[in-house]
Amino acid sequence: MNRDEYLNSCGKYLGRLVYEIKALNAVGRFDINSVTEDFLVPVLRVTFDCPELQNQNELKQNFPSVDLGCRRSRTSFQITTDASTDKVVKTLEKFREHNLEKIFDRLIVLTISEKQSAYTAKSLHKAISELTISFDPAQDILGVTDILLRIKRLETSKLERVEAYLVSEFRKRDEHLKFREQFEKFLEFAQSKIAVEKSSKKYIPSLFVETHKTKKEMRLFANPLFFYRKVIDLLKKFEYTHLNSVLALAKEPKITFAVNADALTAIPSTFAELEGWLKGLDEAVVAELQKVGPLSWNHKEYDEKYEPAHGDSAAWSIARFRVESTATGLSSQLKRARSLIHLMQKKIFLVTSMAGQGKTNFVCDLIENQFRSFEIPCVFIPARELNSYPARQRLRGFISNNRYAPNYTSMHEYLGLFDDVAKEGGKPFLIVIDGINEVTALDEFNDELKDFCNAVCQYEHVKVVITCRSEFFDEKYASILYEPFSKHVHRVTDLRSKMSELSKKRLLHSYLTHFNVAGRLAGSAKEFLKNDLLLLRIFCERHEGDDVGDLSDVYKGDLFEEFLLRKIDSFPENLRGKAFPTLLKIASAMLAADDYSKLSVRGFLDDEKEIVHRLVADDVILRQEIAAKSLMGLGDLVISFTYDELRDFIIAYKLVDEVAGDNAEILLEVLSSLPGRPIFEGVYKYVYLLSRKANKIAAIAACERADGFIDHFALNVHLLPPAVQNADDVAKLKKILTETSVPGRVKRAALFLIGRRNRAELLNITVLIAHLNGLGPDGHKEFVQAIFYEPNDFGSENWQERIDVLVESVWDVSSEDGLKRYAPEWLAFFLHVSSFASWFERERVSLLFKNSKEETNCRQALQLVRSAKSRSIQYLLADIEEPQEAM
Repeated sequence: MNRDEYLNSCGKYLGRLVYEIKALNAVGRFDINSVTEDFLVPVLRVTFDCPELQNQNELKQNFPSVDLGCRRSRTSFQITTDASTDKVVKTLEKFREHNLEKIFDRLIVLTISEKQSAYTAKSLHKAISELTISFDPAQDILGVTDILLRIKRLETSKLERVEAYLVSEFRKRDEHLKFREQFEKFLEFAQSKIAVEKSSKKYIPSLFVETHKTKKEMRLFANPLFFYRKVIDLLKKFEYTHLNSVLALAKEPKITFAVNADALTAIPSTFAELEGWLKGLDEAVVAELQKVGPLSWNHKEYDEKYEPAHGDSAAWSIARFRVESTATGLSSQLKRARSLIHLMQKKIFLVTSMAGQGKTNFVCDLIENQFRSFEIPCVFIPARELNSYPARQRLRGFISNNRYAPNYTSMHEYLGLFDDVAKEGGKPFLIVIDGINEVTALDEFNDELKDFCNAVCQYEHVKVVITCRSEFFDEKYASILYEPFSKHVHRVTDLRSKMSELSKKRLLHSYLTHFNVAGRLAGSAKEFLKNDLLLLRIFCERHEGDDVGDLSDVYKGDLFEEFLLRKIDSFPENLRGKAFPTLLKIASAMLAADDYSKLSVRGFLDDEKEIVHRLVADDVILRQEIAAKSLMGLGDLVISFTYDELRDFIIAYKLVDEVAGDNAEILLEVLSSLPGRPIFEGVYKYVYLLSRKANKIAAIAACERADGFIDHFALNVHLLPPAVQNADDVAKLKKILTETSVPGRVKRAALFLIGRRNRAELLNITVLIAHLNGLGPDGHKEFVQAIFYEPNDFGSENWQERIDVLVESVWDVSSEDGLKRYAPEWLAFFLHVSSFASWFERERVSLLFKNSKEETNCRQALQLVRSAKSRSIQYLLADIEEPQEAM
């Protein structure tokens, strides 16, 4: 190109700039004006020879009077679309008021609109006369035409630089406009991966996820311009009234809350305003902490302890504890406010927790519901899909694979584009990367991820959400927390901590509804499932679409076997016959290596590896683990069982399967080697259970000869399904019930029987009632005491107090409809234990039964205990059957 072509190109692009600014201002889009300031910097650096020209707001937020400045050439610029005399006058006055002549020798007012024909107003001449620097309206009030004239006089090399810059920027601008036109399609495609997560059941929208605390944090992180009021609400409630009243008693000076009232009524409308407001508010809160912190119990955090104005006076000694207590509470409030401020300023939201805790559900629910509701732009990246892209380019490759994305060659170009989109929309642009533990080249990706996070932190309006399994993060990605950008990271370490009982009930209901599991679950079955999320998932997958009827108990051994059969049945026909043998092969390899936490499948056959990959992708039976850091470990797939009890079941299945006839030698050898290993309890109980189901006499005998068999039996008798229960089991339980010298074992056996109310089963509550009926006075009391005893009891009567609590709870729930809700067998047990309640509570029991004596269940309960030998129960029966006095 020659000089004329360069000039024509520059004129075309600068003319377009003026036109677009006018058009956008006409529809109220004035934010383009601030963007123009940065856009013009490279042009003005060359045309005015200002090598260090930069936006002054980068040095100080809301820099007065001028937008751009070069300390080296001492030249400053005010960029404006208002070319009026009044605007120039105000600029000059602000320049003088803030003593900017100490920094700059020249001020240029550059208007991106038409200049006035002349600037001769007296007010302007007055403002000029008050300046200590020279200002000539003819030379220092410039328009775009004046800029073009200066460009025309540039030497060719500089002219070429200016033209190349304008071409590059407007090409980006055109790509940006095209991107904005197709932005909704870009987002739609970027979030389409969520449908894949649904189809694979990694994301189940209908499941209730108890993550209220984390969701509140996410709202502040992801949409600070909307939720910043949370901080205002917190600080508006803050006051020193009570503290000052206590200080007055101590004859100490009061403290004044000095946070600016304007800050608590502020309404930031842009990210720039929000950032300035957050910074100012944080400084104000720190100032308050410096006042009240030294008075608190945590005074060491503030490098000083409060010294009373009047020394250690009597008044101070009396009031000191109340002062410190109150100050500690106030300090906590201020720290909470700071944590919310800092959360809004964070750039990376990191969620790490164990497998099965709902990380994918959490982020997908956020995108589909919260982010979509607030129109927050977002790209969703399932990390396992990054394995399809080249090393060091995985994230950029994934984003560029969206047909509506510009064809950029660097991540910075995409981040810059996303930053512009966020700035225009007033909401952060979020990039969600789910499950970074599923990227196969962990060490390599760790470096790429750190580079990516570092890049994100350079863009004001782009934020990242990352999820990872805890053990993977701690092993492979923890170095992220020691990078310079770590101050921008907010980490959540337990997504489901401290779930309430109500939350567990909702979660159970949601699972059953989603998997279309019909039927009625008894209380014990519900308790079993709602307290074990992985077991709940296994149960629902096994019974999907089924009616389980009246389910009183969940027998894990049966459940695991049925679940595995159903899962394997979903495999391609050529793999079905090899699936379970592959799991047994994994069990064998773990036993041989004496390592039950992880296993390399490097030596497995191709079909076996495919089965493993399918199960790992499902993440219910198998999951991927961290490979050894060695040459041998490169590209290795290391796996473990997702659910430890399922692992123990499969290992036990293998051991029992190998027992042939009377030969249980291998089983005995393994069982004798396992004590002390983490799998011993689980493998032992499932070996016994499977042996009983298969009626393998030699295997059963091997289990029963093992040390501590009775303890194991008491712990795991609940796993024996009714079909395998026999008279020997009844005899074993009766023997356990007689050994009150081992109260823990007696209690476990009794609690097991209390929950078994189906008389069709051999092991049911009537075994317990018969045992209680046969006990004499001393034995009866000793047995009931064993049931209600706790190891940490400090008082001899604690067990009786627990009986009183039980009676009180029954009294409360029976006040309206009496005892009709209870089964007669449970009421028989209740009569036995309540015979040792305090006098007042025994009277309540007596009254309850007298009022319900016509109910069938109560009559049956009384009949069940009538043969009891203990005097205490006979006295209670006599009291119940005594006629009530007429009122």
